[in-house]
Amino acid sequence: MITLYGCVITLNRFPFVFILLLLAGLSAAPRRAAAAPIYAPLVTGNTDFALNLFGQLEAANRTNIFFSPYSISACFGMVYAGANGETAAQMAGALGLGTNQTQVGSEFGALQTELNSQQGEDGISLSSANGLWAQTNFPFLPAFLDNASTNYDASVQQVNFITDALQITTQIDDWVADKTDGMISNLLPPGVLNAATRLTLVNAIYFNGGWQTTFDTNLTRVAPFYVSPTQFVYTPLMEQVVPARYYEDSLLQAVELPYINSNITMVVLLPKTNGPAVVTPAELSAALGGLAPRWMGVDVELPKFKLDMTIDLVPILENLGMVDAFSAGAADFSGIDGERDLSIDSATHEAVVDVNETGTVAAAATVITIVSSVYSVPTLFQADHPFAFVIRDTNSGSILFMGQVGDPTAGSAPRLATSLPLIQAAGGNFGIKNHQFGFNVASTDSAVTVEACTNIASGNWFPVGTLTLTNGSAYFSEPWASNSPSRFYRVHSR
Repeated sequence: MITLYGCVITLNRFPFVFILLLLAGLSAAPRRAAAAPIYAPLVTGNTDFALNLFGQLEAANRTNIFFSPYSISACFGMVYAGANGETAAQMAGALGLGTNQTQVGSEFGALQTELNSQQGEDGISLSSANGLWAQTNFPFLPAFLDNASTNYDASVQQVNFITDALQITTQIDDWVADKTDGMISNLLPPGVLNAATRLTLVNAIYFNGGWQTTFDTNLTRVAPFYVSPTQFVYTPLMEQVVPARYYEDSLLQAVELPYINSNITMVVLLPKTNGPAVVTPAELSAALGGLAPRWMGVDVELPKFKLDMTIDLVPILENLGMVDAFSAGAADFSGIDGERDLSIDSATHEAVVDVNETGTVAAAATVITIVSSVYSVPTLFQADHPFAFVIRDTNSGSILFMGQVGDPTAGSAPRLATSLPLIQAAGGNFGIKNHQFGFNVASTDSAVTVEACTNIASGNWFPVGTLTLTNGSAYFSEPWASNSPSRFYRVHSR
C-alpha cells in the first residue's frame, strides 16, 4: 500500500512492473541540469527495445519477468559493429540502435564509463564488463577487435574452440560468476560451444544497493498477493514510510524508491486494474516524466521477491525483425573477418534479482556465439591397421627414412587381445612386475582357461594356464623378460 495525502495504492493487490533506473540519464527528470550526454540517443533506443522485449515476454504468458536490456544491448552492440547491409539494418531496428555504427560504439563507451563511475559510491556496487573469446589464428579484422577493446573495454582472449570447447565453456562460466559475484554461474548451455565456433561475446552486469530508507523487518508480515482478481498467494510483505517521488494517472500509479548515495532508483508501476502488468511506451514516458519533482513521505507496502530468468533471445529477436543475423545464408558480418561466412548461432540471457528490506541485489549476463558456415567436420585419419610411412626433407624432397607398421606392439611388452571372447581379462594389476607379466580375471565361472598367441590374425591360440576363481576373481601371471616374444592373451570359460 502507498498512502499519500488521502491517495491509497495497494502494491500487493495486482501484478506490478519495476524498473531499475541505473543512471540519471535514464530518468526523465535528472537531478542536475546539463546538456544531453552523448549516450542520450542510445538510452532512448534502449528504452524502446526494453519495452518491445518486455512485450514479447509478456505475450508468452510469463508469470514473472526480469532481464537487463542494457546487458543485451551492450553484447549485441559489439556484434553490430561487424554487421553490414541488411543484417545491420535489421539489428538497428530490433535493438533500437543508431545507423552510424561508429557513433553507437562511442555512445556505448560513454554509457559504460558513466555506469562504472558509480562503483565507488558508499553503499553501492555497480559494474559492467565485456569479454570476447576469439578463435586463435582466425582472420579477425583489427578494426573489429579494436572497437570491442576501446569502446566496450572488452577483454579479448585467443582460444581454440576446435580442440578446447569444453574447457572454454568452463572458463566463460567462471568469468561470468566472478563478474556477478556468483549470482550467475552456468550461463552457457551444454554443448553450445563447438568446433565451428569462431567468436563468443559476453556482457555481465552486477548491482548491489541498499535502500536510502530501509524497510523495518519488524513490520514485514505475510499477506495475500492477488495474482488475479479471484486468486491470491501468501507472501512476505514489507512496509515502511519512505521519502519518494510519486505519480498517478487514470491507468496506473508509480513510486520511485531511491538507493543510498547514488542516482540509481527503482520505479514500481502498478496498474489500476488487475491483470498482466503491461506498460506501453507512452505510459512509461508519462510515469517517468510525471514523477513529482520533490520527495514526500509515502507509506509503501511491497512484497519481497527473488526472480531468476533465462531467455533464449533468438526467437524473440526474430519476432522483432532481426532475422538475417541468425541465418548462415543471409548473415553479413563481413565487418568481423572481411567475409560473409559468419552467423549468430545462439544468444542467451540470464538475469537474477533479490529485493528485500535492506535493498536490492541484481545481476545479468548475455552470451552470443558466432559460428563459421564454412566449417566442416575434420576428415578422419584413423591408423588402426597396417600402414606405411616415410620421414622426408620437404625442401629437397629426399626420403630420409621409410617403413611399414604391421603390428605396433611387436617387440614390446605382452598385452591383452583387443577382442576377447566370452570373458575379458582386465584389472588394476595388469602389467609387469618382478619379471612377471600378469592380469586380473573376473568371471562368474568357477574356472577359466587362459590362451595366448603371437599374431591375432593367425588365429593360432594355445593354452598357457587354467585358473580356479575364488569369489569370482583370479590372477594370472607368467615369467617375462625384455627379450621375451610378443604375446596376446585371451580368457574364456572352460
